[in-house]
Amino acid sequence: MSLRVSGVREDMLGMSNHVDLDALKSLNGGKTNWTPSHLRLLYLLSRFATYPRSTDEDEKWLRSLPLQVMVFEAIVHGLLAFDYSPVCSSIVKDGQSRRLWLNMSHDARAAIDDLREHELVKALKTCSEDFQPSTAYQVTEQGMKVLEMLPPRDKLHLDEFLTSPRSSLAETVSGPVESPRLGSLPQPTTNPSGLVLVENALLKITYDPDIGQFRIRRSDGSVYISRVTDIEEVSYVSSPYLPSCLMKNGTANFSSNAWQAEKCRKGATNAGSSSIQDADLSFAIVLENVRLMVGEWIPFGPNQIVLLNDRLGSLERCQGGLFTSELDDAPTSTSLAINPGLTKIAIVDFEFDCFTNFEADIYAPIEDGIIQIESFGMHLNGDGSIVYGMEIDATMDRSADFLCVDHLARLLVDVDLDSSKIINDLLSPHQRALLDMLFMGDARSRNKFALLTASGISPKLPARAYLDRGEKENELKQVLGELHSVHDIGQDDKLLVGHDGMLLAGPNANKHEPLLVAHLALLSRELVVRFFFKRTFILGDVLARARNYMTSFEMNPEEMDDVRDRVSRCAHDLVLLEEILELLRESLRGLAHTIPSRPTPSNDDPIGGGAALYDHLQLRKTHKDLELRCKDLAKLLRGFRAKLKQVQSQNGTMSKMMLEGLVLGVERNVGVLAEATRANQRSLTGSFDILLVIFAGILAFDILDRITDGNLLGMDEATAPSLQWMNNTMVENFINYPALWFVVDIIWLVIVLWMLKGFASHPVVYLERSE
Repeated sequence: MSLRVSGVREDMLGMSNHVDLDALKSLNGGKTNWTPSHLRLLYLLSRFATYPRSTDEDEKWLRSLPLQVMVFEAIVHGLLAFDYSPVCSSIVKDGQSRRLWLNMSHDARAAIDDLREHELVKALKTCSEDFQPSTAYQVTEQGMKVLEMLPPRDKLHLDEFLTSPRSSLAETVSGPVESPRLGSLPQPTTNPSGLVLVENALLKITYDPDIGQFRIRRSDGSVYISRVTDIEEVSYVSSPYLPSCLMKNGTANFSSNAWQAEKCRKGATNAGSSSIQDADLSFAIVLENVRLMVGEWIPFGPNQIVLLNDRLGSLERCQGGLFTSELDDAPTSTSLAINPGLTKIAIVDFEFDCFTNFEADIYAPIEDGIIQIESFGMHLNGDGSIVYGMEIDATMDRSADFLCVDHLARLLVDVDLDSSKIINDLLSPHQRALLDMLFMGDARSRNKFALLTASGISPKLPARAYLDRGEKENELKQVLGELHSVHDIGQDDKLLVGHDGMLLAGPNANKHEPLLVAHLALLSRELVVRFFFKRTFILGDVLARARNYMTSFEMNPEEMDDVRDRVSRCAHDLVLLEEILELLRESLRGLAHTIPSRPTPSNDDPIGGGAALYDHLQLRKTHKDLELRCKDLAKLLRGFRAKLKQVQSQNGTMSKMMLEGLVLGVERNVGVLAEATRANQRSLTGSFDILLVIFAGILAFDILDRITDGNLLGMDEATAPSLQWMNNTMVENFINYPALWFVVDIIWLVIVLWMLKGFASHPVVYLERSE
């Protein structure tokens, strides 16, 4: 079967077919199924990341995310013969990762792995600020030599794609200038902004987190929005489903939408019923009668399940109804307006303080021409186990006995997002706060584990044959993630286990539901443990930065309030993490009593498939490993609690040091002011003494002048002749002697000064005595 891409096979691309594939195969002895797209992908990578030719050059690497964006654009422009499907990927912005669905190519990833195996490409493993792993690639010297096999025409087309994509597309694809899946190409825009993912002389790729779009700006100045984030919609019909082992009486009484499958098939013939055009293509993998179960673990408890049953009206005559997570902020008003997208609940089975089972239907607007009848069967257990189940009745024009993986991959996107919305409408505010803290505000896109069962798989091959490193394995990766184990269960059943899901295909698949449900419950908790561990690293990093800051806070005191806020948030998050971990460990202890025992072939497993499945799933080992990992997490949290106390102690010491510094500074400033005041006072005192001497001299000599000029206190000989003797006595006894009168003047001045000094200090003495 030929590799295909969006309705275009390798021989349908307007590229050169004169590639020496025999020479390519000779590179590895013919073990790899090389295609011309391998070389085109290698050339595309070489335009951004090549090995340094001297020690003066910097290492140039291209990260996986911008490479996948360019691969998608090359696919829709008809330059690469690869398929693509929705993949949930992480992008880091301001130190926090956000998960978003992107159209990525598993074929391209497999091609890069082929190139790496033959040392044509090197990979660099890095880690982001929030400890998310990432990969960057670089073309080796040997890879540059291999590119000499690529025809010049292909190089020209790829260069034109990187510089001016519209003209490149017109020359390379026979037909209208449209993407086979996405229709008309995006129109150019202006002023790109956002997170820069890659930038060089050829182009610049940025991501705008506000609108969730990638922008590509090329060297000619053209800017347009990539449609890599536009997930293709498909029409489908599903019915609610839950395994009988989750029901109270062992029987399920769910409604069925199978009668509406014909509506889906009719709608698939209408224009606009889907944005993909793979209907006329052959498929590598076809499944029959698919049942889907999606599992996750959410912090729950007996009180929460009682509250939920009470809210759902489980004991009322009219159970269930329409639900929303929005709060009524004006309960006394006449009308209520809310956003579209309600959840309808119909109770099927429950135990008031243990679990509840119900049907859930999503009432949300969809695109014109798209038929999506989406009904879930939901199981909410008091231990936190959540199971969303549905039976696929039809996708597009395919009936339940012929379901292709391409359509299921796009259906799983709706299931992942809508299941988060359904449970969000039913959770309490405290539970939503726990999830937002654990997933750092990105709880809507949290990981879930998908478990698929099918009554048949075509082509029916030995389990190892599906790991062909080609089309079959790449299609299975679309729904299961990276495959890490495959097993034959008996003669007819196949078990395929991936990173994000598991598929059990065969006529006996539904007979092993208790084992599958137990495995789903364990892996749901494993996802939480995995992310919990990453969350502790982020918490530890914040505490470490706070501790480093406090050792040198004098360098940047303006950041003090921000650091204190972060430490306060860490203390709050640590309390919530301890609560989540305690609930998780309690649920694991309870789960230990519900794990099924190994089926015995002679009694309840006549064909022996259940025993083989039990051995491959390793339920007891997985449970024990989870308990050990939770124990390790508890140790980490205790360590972080000690670090938090240390940071808080440092914060108190730092506050004390800042207060002491402030007091010393005030004291120092007051001392300076006091010294200045004393100096000023001394200056004023000296000035006063000088003024006092001047005033005393003027007064004393003015008095002497009145006496010695012939007038005694204003009385002369004519008015007071009887005092003339005093004047004569002073002249005869003092003035007639040389220098004696000067001595008398000085003594008189001192006497006057002493008298004035006494009068000046007398009020102060009086005030001191009065106090």
